[in-house]
This record gives sequence, structure tokens and C-alpha cells, in this order.
Amino acid sequence: MWTVRSESGRLRAVLVQESIEQFWEGKFPFVGIESSTHYLARCPHAGIDRGRRQWEQLPRFLREEGVRVFEVTEILGKALEGATVEERRWMVKDVWEGMPASPEAEELTIEHLLLGYPPRPYYDRTLDRVVLPDFQRVGWPYPRDTSFTTPVGTVICSMRRYSRRFEPRVVRLAYDHDPVLSENVEIVYDANEAREGFTERPCIEGGDTQIVDEETIAEAARRLFEADRDGELRHICVVRLPDYPALDYMHLDVVINYPDRGKVLVMPYFFESELVGDMPPKGLLLKTLEALRAQAERDDRPMEAVIHPNDFAGAGRCFVYERGEGGPRLVREDLSFVDYLVREGKLDPDEIIYVGGRPEKENDVEHLMLALMEQARGASNIVAIKPGLVIAYERNHATNEELRGHGVRVKEWEDSYLDMLGGPHCSTSPLWRDS
Repeated sequence: MWTVRSESGRLRAVLVQESIEQFWEGKFPFVGIESSTHYLARCPHAGIDRGRRQWEQLPRFLREEGVRVFEVTEILGKALEGATVEERRWMVKDVWEGMPASPEAEELTIEHLLLGYPPRPYYDRTLDRVVLPDFQRVGWPYPRDTSFTTPVGTVICSMRRYSRRFEPRVVRLAYDHDPVLSENVEIVYDANEAREGFTERPCIEGGDTQIVDEETIAEAARRLFEADRDGELRHICVVRLPDYPALDYMHLDVVINYPDRGKVLVMPYFFESELVGDMPPKGLLLKTLEALRAQAERDDRPMEAVIHPNDFAGAGRCFVYERGEGGPRLVREDLSFVDYLVREGKLDPDEIIYVGGRPEKENDVEHLMLALMEQARGASNIVAIKPGLVIAYERNHATNEELRGHGVRVKEWEDSYLDMLGGPHCSTSPLWRDS
């Protein structure tokens, strides 16, 4: 069985998804269409051909380092080619269960799986109305969100946003129908199948889940302790993130990632610390947000709650769980996840690498502005191919230079058409990684 035993050990196999057209085209250019506050600014001007050429660098970088790359769309296309009518019926059932309309098994295509049913909007003359596809988000190139692999097996996620509910169903087809994945990947939990008395299925997303090492997973899930037959997992940590609407785009992997053992790349001003004396203070971020909101109100210019300081005040706190007789047992609370890593000996305080580099002076607002800009371009959303070698977006010059200053080699991914939402970490779902 393939397992993932760290965030920075040698990567052996990975799941990716090439979805450039679906990412930018075939959608109405209205804010909120894709559950993203960045949609209007990000999509209408994008160039598909250059975007695709940039995306193609990702699997090339991975293969150059000996990583086996599995691509979702290619897997599904091959599965459909060889599927019987009965197998196609099961695919339709798995994806469209509970929906009022679904494609016939005989007509099922890859476009249905990526774009929905119908795959294109059309005018229905009989009903005198426009019919839209029933989902649009499956074709996004972020397989990290929809599934993740742990030291004890693979989890199929249940998405926070209703508009993304189909993504894990379609990715599950890839695991079930690819001959290599079906043989080497054990699915230990599918959150979409939860029948545990919840009024809603639990929300679990891979961007919020990090395999720090064999002992610690930064996500709470009773089922992972249950699946840990050998008792390897010691801690599961829950890290508090900002509230709605920041949670629409702020997964854990946009504020902290792991380029090598004992090293972390951190978004400054997000975490507080009792153990790292020179950490840039969260208070500066909160005061800056207060100033921005006051200026917006003075100019009679509405500002979304996404930058309200209250959303970030408690962000970064860490709740540590151990295995208990009745389920996970809360054993302590740390001021931040960074403090947990330092306290447990998993992080050298001198190896904290900051997005935007280190500030030159105390309460350096210009540095905060630089860090926020590079973070908005996915600077912290790196992925390690092996210890000390990462893929990072090219335009984040200050962050990449800081990584190199800490001995980390950087493969720079051209990103002018890609970096306004997810990043290399979001775009890769490790299937097999060493400790």
C-alpha cells in the first residue's frame, strides 16, 4: 500500500489534474459564479495557450526527479473507453446520486465528468428557459483539496462549498478505475459516505491537512486513528483558520509548508509564538486591517469582511489530540501551530523561513505589504519533491531568495497565468512519499 509519511520526504507518486480550459473558459464572468472573490479579476483576461504551456511545466518538473505522475482526466478518459454499459451506469450513479437529472450510461463522456450535465448551457425551446450544467468546479486543477494520503491510507474529502460537492466523487472514480491506483492505494475513509448522525456530512479538505511526519497529522479525524492499526499516529492537530469568508480560499497550506525536515515556510503576521522571540507580530496585521477598513469607510467605499481583523485574531491556534478510548482526546492547546512544532522538536526555530523574507525593522508595514502580495500569488503554497528541493511560483522573488538562503533549491514554475488562486501544493496530491 502506498502511504505519505511526511510533507518533505522524497515524493514517489502524485496525482495531478490538467484542467486549463475548465479553469478559465466556458463560464459567465460574474463575481461569485465560482465561489471565489477573485473570479472576475482572474479569469476574463486569461490566455489559455500560455496558461497551458505554464501548467505543463509541473508534470515535467516532477518526472525529471523520478516522480510517477497520474493525471485525473487521462485516467477517466481511459476508464470510459474500456467501460461496459453496466460500469458506466455505476459511474453515473456514483457521481449524480441524489440529483434530479443525469446522463444516460450510453452517452456518458469525459465532458460530463468534468463539466456536469449538460456539459454546456443551452436554451430549451420547450420549457422556454436556459439550462445550465449542474456543476462547474470538477475541472479545477487542485486535486490536493479532494483527496489526501496519510501514513495509514487515503481519504476522499467532503468539500466545504456546495458548488464543489461533485469534485471528490469524480476523483474517487480515478482511484477506483486506474489499475495501478486501485492496486496500490487503500481508501480508509470517504467523508461523503458518512452516516454518523450528522445533519450534514463532515467537511474535510486536503488543503487543510498536512502530514508533518509519521506521528502528526494537522487535521482532526477519528477515522484516521481507527485506521492506524500499528499505532504510529501519536498526534492529530486542529489548527484554527480565519472564519467566513476568508475560509473560502484560506486553507492551511497557504500559511505554512515544509521544504525540508526541521524547516517551515510560514506566512508572517499570521501565527503568534511564545517560543520564537523574533516572529513578526500578528498585531501589525490586525492594526493594518483596521486602518484599511477605516480608510474604506471614510471614502464611502465598501470593503468585504474578508479583511476584518476579527477574522484573524484567533487564527493559528493549535489543539492537540491523542488517541482515546472513546475517540480523539484533547490533551493541550498551543498558542500556535508553529509553537507545537517547536515544542515537539519537529522545527528548528532558526529554520523558520518567512514569505517575503525577514522584515528589516520592527513593525515594518512595507514588509507586511510585500508578504501579503507574494502570499496572494501563492508564495507559501510550495510542494517538496524531496528534502531541500521544492517547486515554487516564479514571481515571488523575495520568498524564493529566502528559501535559497536557507539551503533550499527551488524549481521556479512560470506563473503569470496560474498564480491568482492555488499553487504547486494545491495542484499536487501526493500518493506515495517517504518519511
